[in-house]
Amino acid sequence: MAAQQILIWENDPASSVLVMADKPSISTIPFKYTFPPPRLDPNQHPDTREFRYWNAAAALRRGADFWGPKVDRSEWLRGPALGVSLDLGPGWNANYDRRALNFYHGVTSTGNIYAAASPDMLCHELGHAMLDAIQPHLWITTSLEVEAFHESFGDISAILCSLQIPSMRDSILVSTGGNLYCNSRLSRVAEQFGTALHIHFPDDADPDCLRNAVKFFCYRDPNTLPSSAPTTQDSHSFSRIFTNAIFEALAGMLSLYPAPTSAQLLLVTEEMRDIVVEAVKSAGIVTNYYAEVAAKIVQKSAVKNPAYPAIFRAAFVRRNILSLESASTIMSLLNGTIGADADEGIDQTYVPKLAPLDSSHYGLDEPLFVQMPLDPVTTIARSATPDGRSMEPPSPEAAATAFVDQLFIKGLVNYGEFGDRDHKGDKDNKDPALAHTTHRIQREGDQLRLVRIRINCGSRHVC
Repeated sequence: MAAQQILIWENDPASSVLVMADKPSISTIPFKYTFPPPRLDPNQHPDTREFRYWNAAAALRRGADFWGPKVDRSEWLRGPALGVSLDLGPGWNANYDRRALNFYHGVTSTGNIYAAASPDMLCHELGHAMLDAIQPHLWITTSLEVEAFHESFGDISAILCSLQIPSMRDSILVSTGGNLYCNSRLSRVAEQFGTALHIHFPDDADPDCLRNAVKFFCYRDPNTLPSSAPTTQDSHSFSRIFTNAIFEALAGMLSLYPAPTSAQLLLVTEEMRDIVVEAVKSAGIVTNYYAEVAAKIVQKSAVKNPAYPAIFRAAFVRRNILSLESASTIMSLLNGTIGADADEGIDQTYVPKLAPLDSSHYGLDEPLFVQMPLDPVTTIARSATPDGRSMEPPSPEAAATAFVDQLFIKGLVNYGEFGDRDHKGDKDNKDPALAHTTHRIQREGDQLRLVRIRINCGSRHVC
């Protein structure tokens, strides 16, 4: 019996392109989803709750089927099913909290903008959940580079998942002439949501999308970025550096085909998925995480195609994610001109380094324990200064302190029962004013610890 067909957005409501797709099975395993009841009947009108329900189901199933084969555990971090809340109320926001993917709607003068209406937004949040299943220690590590990579992985997920739809591949090949590295509806992530957000909060999104993967940014030491800056300098925009490099590399991989076809573009997305996931699995969670993952990506890409390492190397060096020295050493390793012991690496089992920070300036009267990244002293990966030379990475203590300071400065920490009258705290996080927080202070044994409760992907503002 032929599968029932439903109407869905091809990649984002802003494109106004609707396509037919097989109605997904919401309870499919592995990587099952649970949607709040009632289960709605399909509807072909995009402005209806029923349409958004099945559009979301199709996008999330497509994303799980794409990433799932590369996840060793064959289920979400917390078990076989992941909750999905398609509309939790007003807010320019979406988040992942290890239990569910949560979406809100922005309020405008012309109507609501639903985050869950966009397959880009859906597959971005899915990216967080998949990365959490691939390498759960990233969730707890106090490092801006680690958090920014989580955001980059979400945008990479949105881009690659959109290319799993045949008509989207065909359209992009025609509109770009086969040269993916240009401004297109593929590079513009979450166009509808981002455009509306920009009107209300110009610093929080680009004029025509949430983030554009072809906007060029270069690496800077994240610990030197100012705390009171627009999104050009927060973890979401710091993520653009890595996303931009991956998008350029994706275009470079496809350019090896003189007249690329839809099937070849599909193959390239699968190879990119495999390369990035294998790199994440093998990378040490160090203070200079961008350089470490980039180095592993260059190395892993050689397994797929001997032409790939040079493509990735160029993309990462151009953005100072890798220094010239590091990149040359990596290429020498691949070419066999130096011994493999030149990159000794670190213990990839990675036991998080739990250590205390002085917390008196946070209004606490005892040390606050956090999970610190590792010292990259034994790795060859280094990011670059503006002149391309290797940058000395910060110590674990310095990286963790800089990141935690920013959390407190931006009001992203829920003090819980440990806050005084000047620091609002709600142990159960029921206060709407705390809905944007990403971390919580809680006691574990005789230690006061900072723990992550969610990854927020929306605006710093609430409706």
